[in-house]
Amino acid sequence: MSRLKETLVICLLVLTVFGLTSLTNSKAFTQSNTQPAPSSGEQTLQALLSEVHQLRVTMQRANLNTYHAQITIERLKLQQQRVDRLTAQLGDVRKQLAETRKTFSQNSDNMKSFERKLAKETDAPERARLEASIQSWKAELEELNQKEQQEQAYETQLNAQLQLEQAKLAELSDRLDTLQRELETQMATDKPKTSDKRPN
Repeated sequence: MSRLKETLVICLLVLTVFGLTSLTNSKAFTQSNTQPAPSSGEQTLQALLSEVHQLRVTMQRANLNTYHAQITIERLKLQQQRVDRLTAQLGDVRKQLAETRKTFSQNSDNMKSFERKLAKETDAPERARLEASIQSWKAELEELNQKEQQEQAYETQLNAQLQLEQAKLAELSDRLDTLQRELETQMATDKPKTSDKRPN
C-alpha cells in the first residue's frame, strides 16, 4: 500500500508540474496574441514626435548654416573695407603720379626754353643767369624723376595688394553663395520629409 501511495504521489506531482507548465505557456500565448494594437492616438503621437525630432534636426542644421553665414558676412564686410581702402589709396597714388608727370613735363619744357634762349644769348651776365636757371631746372627734374619712380613703385605694390584682397573678397562671396544654396537645398529637402510624416 505504501508503494502505491508513493506512485500516486509521484503521478500527482508530475501532473501538477505538467498542468502548471501548460497553464503558463497558455497564458503567455494568450497574452502575446491578445496584446492590444497601438491605438490611432498613439500612432498620431509617434508621428508628431518623429516630426518634432525632424524639425529639431532641421533647425539645428539651419542655425549652424546661419551661424556660418553670419561669420562669412562679417568677414566679407571687413574684406570689403580693405578693398575700398586700397582702392582709395591706389587712386590717390595714381593722381599724385599723374601730377608729378605733368609737373615734370612742364619743367622739362621750361628748361628746354631756357636752353634755346641760352643758345641765342650773347650777353655774358644774361648767359650766366640762364645757365644757373637751367641747372636749377635740371636739379628739380632729377627730384621729380626720383619721385615719379617711387610713386610708380608704390602704385605697383598697391595694385598687386588690391588684386590679392579682391581675390579674397571674391572667395568669401562665393563661400556665402554656397552657404545660401546649401541652406535653400536643405530647406527644400527637409520640408517634404516633415510634411509627409504628418498624420491624416
